[in-house]
Amino acid sequence: MTGLEPYRDDGPLVTWLRSKVGTRTPVGAGTGPVTWIVPPLLRLFEYGSLITLTVLTDRNALPLCFAFLGVLAFHHYDTVYRLRHQGRPPSPWVRAVGGGWDGRLLIASLLALTDTLRFGFVAASVGLALVYAAESAVSWARFAQVPQLAPDEDGDADIE
Repeated sequence: MTGLEPYRDDGPLVTWLRSKVGTRTPVGAGTGPVTWIVPPLLRLFEYGSLITLTVLTDRNALPLCFAFLGVLAFHHYDTVYRLRHQGRPPSPWVRAVGGGWDGRLLIASLLALTDTLRFGFVAASVGLALVYAAESAVSWARFAQVPQLAPDEDGDADIE
């Protein structure tokens, strides 16, 4: 993964569609001066869609929706700081388990259609929280054991 791709958190659906369309480089993969805006727009789209879906289908599930959004925010925060300090994204299997933004929205839509959104938010929040937290802890513990480079003037280590 290069450029902004790890920040996008694309899932299998977008990856498959990209392969069928014939483009290997996703939109927002570091090819222009404003491509940095794509990952935050994807977060806004995903989070906003989940909130809207919950409000429209089961308002009482909003606390569960926000718990799920907290888990996703942790994952996206961890991805940003892992790339910044460790110089690498989370393991590919974590992205596969998480489903990417596209997979999560698809599954949430299906759960809303079957009136099981509450159950889905609980299961996804607990399951993904365990996966994201455990894999993050292992990664940061492993990183702490590696001799570090001296930080530059902004406090970032120059890891290539």
